[in-house]
Amino acid sequence: MKVRVDELSDSGRVLHFHETEAWFSTRIRSGEDADEIALDRPINVDLELVPEAEQIKLNGQVQGAVRLRCSRCLQDYVLKLDEPIDLLLLHPLSADTPEEIDLRPEDLDKGFFDGVTIDVDLIVAEQIFLALPQQPICQPDCQGLCSGCGEDLNREACKCEKRETTSAFDVLRSVKLEK
Repeated sequence: MKVRVDELSDSGRVLHFHETEAWFSTRIRSGEDADEIALDRPINVDLELVPEAEQIKLNGQVQGAVRLRCSRCLQDYVLKLDEPIDLLLLHPLSADTPEEIDLRPEDLDKGFFDGVTIDVDLIVAEQIFLALPQQPICQPDCQGLCSGCGEDLNREACKCEKRETTSAFDVLRSVKLEK
């Protein structure tokens, strides 16, 4: 969804919409990890866009649930999303601005728009990406899989033989340090 800036009234515009699996598949699910994330229930978006001089203040909420695959035990689980959005959208950088600039912490709540339209879909997708964990874990105490037999250690103990692991540092166990 794109919003034309010239169609915003001085008091702003309120948007309420829902995103479905079709939107999610094109905006979020892509690349080699596409099978590790799915929409569990529709994404509900409530936004308010208010013009302030040459800027647009964007506030709102993104709610929904996604199904992720745990990076330890490979089981699917549901992550609920309830993410606030608080951005200040600015016109693009001028031509004389250097190609690379250092961001300060206060710059992280700013975004850019082309001066004509605001791509709301892109902003919502970005907020969902930022809410996703880098390494999804189904529960904090997830035991993962047995490295020997592949058994899910959250469900039952593995039945494989316990192997003695050897390390080059094992010889240090016999070293006695004097104080």
